[in-house]
Amino acid sequence: MSGVLRSAEYRLAARRVLRWTAWYTRGLDPAVAGARQDEIASDLHEHARWAEESGVDADELARSIRGRALRGAPADLAWRAGALQRLDPRLRSMRRIEFSLLAIVVTIGVVDAALGAFVAVRLVRALLIGDVAEVPSAAIGAVGLGAIALIATFALAGPRQRGWAALLLAVPTALIFTQTAQALSSLSATAVLLVNRVSWWQPAALAVGLALAAVCVTAAVHWLRPARTAARSVRADASTPNEGVPHA
Repeated sequence: MSGVLRSAEYRLAARRVLRWTAWYTRGLDPAVAGARQDEIASDLHEHARWAEESGVDADELARSIRGRALRGAPADLAWRAGALQRLDPRLRSMRRIEFSLLAIVVTIGVVDAALGAFVAVRLVRALLIGDVAEVPSAAIGAVGLGAIALIATFALAGPRQRGWAALLLAVPTALIFTQTAQALSSLSATAVLLVNRVSWWQPAALAVGLALAAVCVTAAVHWLRPARTAARSVRADASTPNEGVPHA
């Protein structure tokens, strides 16, 4: 029974299915998620045993597993939706708040990174056509802040470092709006006209940056709390049934 079960083709296909299973069971009660993952792993093993006993080669088995995974994906997502519906209402509400907060912070990070990228493009254009003889310090600052924001935004994907990433993101967020405006006033004639006509642009840009930075800090405090006592107590009280039909 060693051939198919130990083949690279089977192991690769099985790893992909198990990664997919881990993804759609994320955030559920650990017992429920673990039971589902165990079912899928057992199903994959039985599939491989059947293939070996039936004389199916490793390539055909891997194709069969991939096909089953694709066909079963809608049912897997439906299973997840049902598992979420069976969660305690308090825990479900907490998850919605958590998702909304993450979406807001990620949006802030994307905006910051986009501003830095825009300044970088304008700077390169200005240098190429000779609009500026040297690189303005404000442009360097805006591009650097955008790069920091991009790194922090990617770091938000990891739950363990999410709080520190949000705290890091607060720094470029507080400064990038004023830095971008200053940079564009050196790189764009339109921006110069706008700056001259709108005398309150600098305090307005600073106010927007500080307000959004405050959102990042609030999210960081939420994610850096030493223990999710409330969430764990709710999860402990939840009575989610450990059931589900695998669709690997």
